[in-house]
Amino acid sequence: MATIKKIYAYEIIDSRSYPTIEGKLILDNGIEVTTAIPAGTSIGKYEAVELRDNDPARFDGMGVTKAVANINNLIAPKLVGTSPLKQQEVDMWMCKLDGTPTKSKLGANSILTVSQLLIKAAAADLKVPLFRYINSLYFSLFKSQISIERMPTPIFNIINGGKHANNNLEFQEFHLIPSSSLTFSRAYQIGIEIYHELKRVLTYRNANISQGEEGGFTPNFTTNIDAIEVLVETINQKNLRPGVDVFLGLDIAPSYFYKDGKYHIKDKPHPLNVDEFLKFIEKIISDYSMLSLEDPIYEDDWKSWQKLNQTIPSHIYLVGDDLLTTNKSRLERAIKEKACTTILIKPNQIGSITETLEVINVALNNKFNYTVSHRSGETNDSFIADFAVGVQADFVKFGAPARGERVAKYNRLWEIEREELKK
Repeated sequence: MATIKKIYAYEIIDSRSYPTIEGKLILDNGIEVTTAIPAGTSIGKYEAVELRDNDPARFDGMGVTKAVANINNLIAPKLVGTSPLKQQEVDMWMCKLDGTPTKSKLGANSILTVSQLLIKAAAADLKVPLFRYINSLYFSLFKSQISIERMPTPIFNIINGGKHANNNLEFQEFHLIPSSSLTFSRAYQIGIEIYHELKRVLTYRNANISQGEEGGFTPNFTTNIDAIEVLVETINQKNLRPGVDVFLGLDIAPSYFYKDGKYHIKDKPHPLNVDEFLKFIEKIISDYSMLSLEDPIYEDDWKSWQKLNQTIPSHIYLVGDDLLTTNKSRLERAIKEKACTTILIKPNQIGSITETLEVINVALNNKFNYTVSHRSGETNDSFIADFAVGVQADFVKFGAPARGERVAKYNRLWEIEREELKK
């Protein structure tokens, strides 16, 4: 088995025009792999720390030279001669080297860069598709087999609001979700066709058709409900059936508009207390073909999460992102308290591949759903697509079917369906 000859990292620019880390790993047999790390805009308070330079004279303080130096000077030299198959051993060593619960010393972005390089190098050296190696790594860690039988269903974020857009919508994401009975290629086609139809509908309404950070459109509407209504209109224009062929979803992300214990939204003339806001959400669910509801409640209000989970229909995926932050202990609490039904998986929220797989293991052992997600600050690296297939995620959320850094991931899923799963 080949061993690591060299690892090095450097800055590149992500889709938001901020620096992030790209790294290369070279094995002693000449195999070379590259990976790049995403970054979030709407960041949960319980996420692992993304190390930034905080130097206002350079990239508005968003540089990552400290994180890069941690890889090049502290981590990489110690891994020369190590087998890339030692994923768990290396990941846990890096966590121990950091020594903090949130990876604030080395940075989750530093650790994840090396973690992803390792898993890519192992797959390349074994000459197996990355998603299959990820699947086999899960088995080797937990002695539990995940059968690769299907493609994840895409959740397209086709209207952006909140922190992901420069418009007046409080809700952060408005989702289109093709039926899970469809092939990925058909679901992808539907997402693309509705995306273009939505552009025509918005143009007809003289609404803004600029794109947000995740590729969705950023119109200004009088209310958040107006955005949902436009999606329903667009679906009908394509002769598709809401609630049958396609479904809707929301990422509400209320930390953006939750102030002084109240929810401030333009849909209502006055700020709403939590009970009023829960009733508002329940009405949205009853009035529209909702399938997925992400972060509908402020992330520290566990009791209201429990209450909502008890009252909404059982087919609704109640998704914890800021609530759970790909964190095993928070997931275990959510399972115990029945706070939600689904966890959003973002490797950079926890900072290593091994820890991400540990979270998925807890979810699987408790029959808890999971969706694998991108971040708003993305790169053209399609690692997360292979990861989603390898762990057989229920859904993937990679943004709109637009912008190169988004379609790179959707196109990789399409390639896997076309080239690999038919074998």
